[in-house]
Amino acid sequence: MIKGTPEYIKVMNRNTVLSLIVKKKSISRAAISTLTNLSKSTVSSIVEELLSENIIMENGEGISTKLGGRKPIELVFNPSAGYIIGIDIGASKSICVICDLSGRILIKEVLQKKNYDSNDYLNLIINTVKKMAANLGLGDKIIGVGVGIPGTADIENGIARFVPKLDWIDFPICDVLKKEFGVDVFIDNDVNMAVYGEKWLGVGKEYNNCVFISIGDGIGSGIIIDNKIYRGHNYTGGEIGYLVLSKDALQTEKYTPDAYGYFESVASGSAIERKFGISCKEVFEKASHNDIECIEAVNEMTEYLSMGIANIVSVLSPQAVIIGGGVSKAGLGLLLSIRKEVSRLTPVKTEIVLSELEDNAGVLGCVGSVLAKKYGISFY
Repeated sequence: MIKGTPEYIKVMNRNTVLSLIVKKKSISRAAISTLTNLSKSTVSSIVEELLSENIIMENGEGISTKLGGRKPIELVFNPSAGYIIGIDIGASKSICVICDLSGRILIKEVLQKKNYDSNDYLNLIINTVKKMAANLGLGDKIIGVGVGIPGTADIENGIARFVPKLDWIDFPICDVLKKEFGVDVFIDNDVNMAVYGEKWLGVGKEYNNCVFISIGDGIGSGIIIDNKIYRGHNYTGGEIGYLVLSKDALQTEKYTPDAYGYFESVASGSAIERKFGISCKEVFEKASHNDIECIEAVNEMTEYLSMGIANIVSVLSPQAVIIGGGVSKAGLGLLLSIRKEVSRLTPVKTEIVLSELEDNAGVLGCVGSVLAKKYGISFY
């Protein structure tokens, strides 16, 4: 039973009912009462409120019981009750979407940073999203904006605390975007958004404890423990790029927050690109065509990735490790190699799977975070 002030209890009961409707997709008032232990009058009051706000709809009659009688009216979530902007800001590219409340992408743009400075890059994103909304003719139906950033996000105050690749230090990004779009803006670290996206709409739905590892220009992780994102002290939980996997790291004078950590210096896509002067994708392609040097590089990268993942698995014992980011596109061969090595390196059992949402994991997490915070919907 929920305890607290009457106002708090009312809000929590509403969130519970709405979350159940979203989860079940179609459910009657009576079933809600049974599953939540809320009285029928409380459920009826909440449902009427949600119907008046157009957040849910009645969707015809359900199935009657074996005893016959009147068929119950089914309730469904209304995905067209509003629309959400998702922006996954990256150091080299950004993905912008507008979705309905079910996470269905209505429009998407991918923007390259190229030679833009940070201010021009952000203005490009803002202007592009405004054009996207205008093209859809949504008017005042946008209910919020979710933003993932490649650095430390102060989610309570809406501030990008430290994003070295964009030269942001204590940058009030939520205030800036709220002024531009006129709606609430929510931020988080980009990989936290990605694990949230997978938990909502991807392979993470099946797990209460999981780690999303993004392997691209750098390496980072989003961690869910007991259905909650683990953020650590000062919002720096999951910075696995600084994992030390060899005593070679002792030769480094000092790792600074804006430099590559040891793990990402040997196992990220950028590590391969710095070594060969070509894209990571090209290196994998050459390896698949029996280029000996590229095969050796891919094998070495796989070994380092496996060591890092084995360490994470040994410490956290997650149900699953979800691999995402650009390097994950290397596909099944990389996945099978990592599974084999990790099982050899640690006795702690876990599933290792590829992201289902791929490039959309982060941006859909941005959308889901708005849905959760605006409507109190839980996807767990």
